[in-house]
Amino acid sequence: AGKAAAPADAGAARDKLIDDVQAASGLKQQLNQLPQKLTAGVRQSATPKASPAVLKAIEDSVAESFSAKGFQDRVSAGLRKNFDATRLQALLKDYSTPAAKRMVALEQASASPEELAQFTRSAAATKPSPKRAQLIKRIDAATRASDLAIELAFSSMKAVALGAAGGGAEKAAAVDKAIEKQRASATNNIRNATSLNLAFSYRSASDDELEQYAEFYETENSKWFSGIVYTSLAEGVQSATAKAGERVAAPVDKPAPLAARPAGSKAGMDARACLDLATNKAIMSCAEEYR
Repeated sequence: AGKAAAPADAGAARDKLIDDVQAASGLKQQLNQLPQKLTAGVRQSATPKASPAVLKAIEDSVAESFSAKGFQDRVSAGLRKNFDATRLQALLKDYSTPAAKRMVALEQASASPEELAQFTRSAAATKPSPKRAQLIKRIDAATRASDLAIELAFSSMKAVALGAAGGGAEKAAAVDKAIEKQRASATNNIRNATSLNLAFSYRSASDDELEQYAEFYETENSKWFSGIVYTSLAEGVQSATAKAGERVAAPVDKPAPLAARPAGSKAGMDARACLDLATNKAIMSCAEEYR
């Protein structure tokens, strides 16, 4: 009989398996991009009345509170808490197939602003076939992509609102109430924007490839994985929003000099962050910043 693994060895093997699945699924790169998406959401949510100093304070607070490492630690902790070696090994095997690798590569591919703008005006975006639209909807439902986008969007709104309100329990409660009133009306726009994001990512995939990918995401193992990821990230976003609110509540003593504000082109960055905005107009406006 072989020697039983020491607890430290078992823990290392568990963590490696968790890390390997996150890498193979493309989740690691997605988590690295989350802070950028939140910052884009903050800029989109900011009111014209917000001063440059206040807006910078909000952006700085969001950057400090919403870190890629923080999100990764949350997801890893969730997977350790619900660790299931059999499920994770099966997922790693599935993500290692050529078909899955191709789809993950499409999800990770960077986009130019020209490609993004062209796609939003194309028939593939404005008039997809019923089959294509249904496949995108299935992938969205299985991965809970829209649900997470909604949490991110409203967290951005809350961070901006808390910054404008100046903090305090009473003001925070008023902000929550005001944002909840907007949730129903904004949710559909966010879901539509998420569908556009997915359609753009998979634009070069065939219907057959999407069908196979949707079936993969609808397996029990994938739903288990997506559920843990969503719960971990939703909790992380809520916690980070509270921290950002606390940081931004501190009064801004004086406006920052305009010269100190970041400037310049976003060339070389991933313009797909724009696709997480709620309307096509906002997406197009955001894309211009990447030229």
